[in-house]
Amino acid sequence: MGDYRDGGEISIEDPGKPLSLLVKWINEAKESGVVEPNAMSLATVDSSGAPRGRMVLLKFLEGEEIGFFTNLESDKAVEILDCGSVAATMWWPQMERQGRMEGTAYQMDRSQVQDYHLSRARNSRIAAWASDQSSQMESKDDLSRRFAEFESKFDGEEVPLPPYWGGFRITVNRVEYWSGRPNRLHERIALERDGDSWSQRRLYP
Repeated sequence: MGDYRDGGEISIEDPGKPLSLLVKWINEAKESGVVEPNAMSLATVDSSGAPRGRMVLLKFLEGEEIGFFTNLESDKAVEILDCGSVAATMWWPQMERQGRMEGTAYQMDRSQVQDYHLSRARNSRIAAWASDQSSQMESKDDLSRRFAEFESKFDGEEVPLPPYWGGFRITVNRVEYWSGRPNRLHERIALERDGDSWSQRRLYP
């Protein structure tokens, strides 16, 4: 890979609002036409203590919390319910920017899940019923068959929220912003929760 161009200087206007820059970066990625600007890698810990990662879509960001939706019987949900410590990374290569969050996840209120479910496209709501997420599938035709079955079942009526479908909110305790700079003199700033306030440190790249 050639030299980095310039992801821009990192400036934290208010350490007490640690995710404000994340909001700005997501919006700028969206305006620049980045595909899935809210995609993030979510890392959990399984019952043996091994880390596991996968991509999810950030669908909630408010104050010091971020959140996503998932099948509550999926591997990631089971792992979160067993150990709430998680880490999430957002990477925008076109922007030469990265945001890393660490914190504790907890299950979302059912009313919030319901509101999001109703905002989704109909086929996405049907897919939530059709997929037995993380379970073994005998063939790819099984998924298509299950989708067709639920499409027929809910024909002409509202698709209800599956009882096993929900979401998680993550209370962020640490966030680190990284910006690519020329000559690989990258910028890194970490914000960490310190009681009721936040501390700020600049790190070597």
